[in-house]
Amino acid sequence: MKFSAKKLAVVSAFALLSAFALPSTASAAQVSVPEISQSCVFSSADDAAVQMRKYIRERNPDFEIAVSSSVASKETVGQLMIFKAFDETGDGSEGDYLRFAVKKLNCKIYWKNNEYKLVYHLDYYTTAEEEENLTRKLDTALASLNTNGLSDYNKALLLYRYVTSNVTYSSDITDKYAYTAYSAVENGHAVCQGVAQLLYRLYNDSGIPCRIIAGVAHDTSGAREDSYHVWLVTKIDGRYYLSDPTWDLRAEGDNFRYFLKGSNDFDSTFNMKHIPQNDNGLTFPEYDSDDFRNAYPVFSENAPSPVCSKGDINGDNSINAVDASAILSDYSRVSTCGTSAFTVSQQSCADVNKDNSVNAVDASCVLSYYAHVSCGGKGSIDDYIKNEVLNNVR
Repeated sequence: MKFSAKKLAVVSAFALLSAFALPSTASAAQVSVPEISQSCVFSSADDAAVQMRKYIRERNPDFEIAVSSSVASKETVGQLMIFKAFDETGDGSEGDYLRFAVKKLNCKIYWKNNEYKLVYHLDYYTTAEEEENLTRKLDTALASLNTNGLSDYNKALLLYRYVTSNVTYSSDITDKYAYTAYSAVENGHAVCQGVAQLLYRLYNDSGIPCRIIAGVAHDTSGAREDSYHVWLVTKIDGRYYLSDPTWDLRAEGDNFRYFLKGSNDFDSTFNMKHIPQNDNGLTFPEYDSDDFRNAYPVFSENAPSPVCSKGDINGDNSINAVDASAILSDYSRVSTCGTSAFTVSQQSCADVNKDNSVNAVDASCVLSYYAHVSCGGKGSIDDYIKNEVLNNVR
């Protein structure tokens, strides 16, 4: 078990500064009031958030946003707008990816007449150039992994395997890059935050909705102190499940203890417990609140593995060209990037000639059997391979 002893280094500060009621100890020179351009005042929080999101994606350290006072009260507008900027959009480079990309945040809020001017300063873990390099590498990786045609479960398994087999846990928790997906890809190591950030991005960019949950790892035996930790809640086939890729790093085969687990089983393996909580400031959700739990209701049971039988990889009770194509695609996937999307059971079902290798020969056997049945042929795929394929080989 490996845990980060360091809490997430995010500091959030919101300061209210009135354009008219300056503190008696402050002078106009000390608290200057920026001009608010009428043409740039957003009347919608959502519209303003789009612009803020653009600034944050570009890793701009300093930016300003002007909004109408109808958007929110002066006490809540700062937090509301940064929350809106971190809204989930389905884009893996936004949402929680951006939230966990910010190391420090400060906001000064000026109000005058019916407008607020929000002046933000953000410190980031990575630069825009580093994020561009990461994007290029992830685009290449996703192209090689080829998730097209996969079920949500197999897609999630493929990406989970890719992350857990290519990333190790960082031993240097003082390195700011260890908290990023950038380090996970560029350096091959990261702490839990970077591991979760990488999988979050891959999942969302592949059409699998998920969120990063922050909290603590709690040792129920009392042998260790609580430590900061993050994990994921993922939506598969209409239900939410919990995963912890950090605690599954370097697991072999399907020997994952924390992949798509239900609430009944997520913390049943060891004496370690995941406790969601917001201890990171105003820019983070209340993970242990009813609102968050109701938005992402975790199913009680683990996600079911795909059903399959020999030659019938997708479990639709038919052996056909779709199964042959799936076998050929996974063979190509393993050949190019070393990662399979099949479960252990599916790999066994795909190895129709039982030579302990899933390859183009198996796909050819399945396609040949499909043609045989389509032309009125009888018998199981085992009989067909034994009587037709293997005899021809001999």
